[in-house]
Amino acid sequence: MLYGFTLATFAIEIGGSDSLNEILQPALVAHLAKVGTEAKVRFEGTLPAREGLRDGKVSLALLFLRDGELLEKKSDDKAVRRFPLGAAAAYVYVHPSNRLPEIDLATLANIFGAGQRSDYKFWSDIPGVSTPEPILTFISVPNKHMAQTLFQGIALGGRAFKTSVRTQISADLAQESISSRTNAILVSASPLPEKFGRQIKVADGREGRSTTPYTPDDTNIFNGDYPLRLPIVLCVPEAQVAPNAEIIKWLLSDEVAGLIRKAGMVPAPSLIRERLVQRLDSK
Repeated sequence: MLYGFTLATFAIEIGGSDSLNEILQPALVAHLAKVGTEAKVRFEGTLPAREGLRDGKVSLALLFLRDGELLEKKSDDKAVRRFPLGAAAAYVYVHPSNRLPEIDLATLANIFGAGQRSDYKFWSDIPGVSTPEPILTFISVPNKHMAQTLFQGIALGGRAFKTSVRTQISADLAQESISSRTNAILVSASPLPEKFGRQIKVADGREGRSTTPYTPDDTNIFNGDYPLRLPIVLCVPEAQVAPNAEIIKWLLSDEVAGLIRKAGMVPAPSLIRERLVQRLDSK
């Protein structure tokens, strides 16, 4: 489906992840219409957006990209500039009485994942934990939010969840489960009110990675210190930066940052976004 203008040809094409469709596409289409820019906007998925970027058909692409992930080379082998817009994250909670101070990705994999090296069914299976209760696992992620996908990809190495894991439970049930069940652990797409479970720090711990646990605050999520996060990146071929500077500025605006926040994700800090805009103006 095409959005924006009904002309046969368009000045530019903008692609993006379908996970950003509901939160950004309507606002982007409205903004383009307001400023009179003829564009085709297709938030149909990361793969078609990346292919369009590579083939020179897409002028701007809004993608979820892992840290250090390489894009396919453009067909003309020209550089692609990246503008960080924010990140999706997964937050881990336990019951307030649970004294586990921190957790790493390997432990999360053994709790939630099928076919892992170890299978943690009881809290006492975790080294240093003496509680003999069985572990109850919950995941609360809205439809199309990236938190479950990134948790599965990062913590579980892309493997399946155990059949005992309850996925996509409602926010109300998540809050009730983690606040009333002493043996529960919850992965949430957004922070919970403090009166519900206790948020715990997460360390990466994979070979060659940091073993320091980090709290999922905005700074640690944006900087990448908190491991359960996936950046939202605006990718623009170098030759398309100057012609589309005004669109890029809008995507770096407080308005868009507010939409990202409203969707349960973390926008890039305003200082970072302001610096990127200043660099556009200095070219």
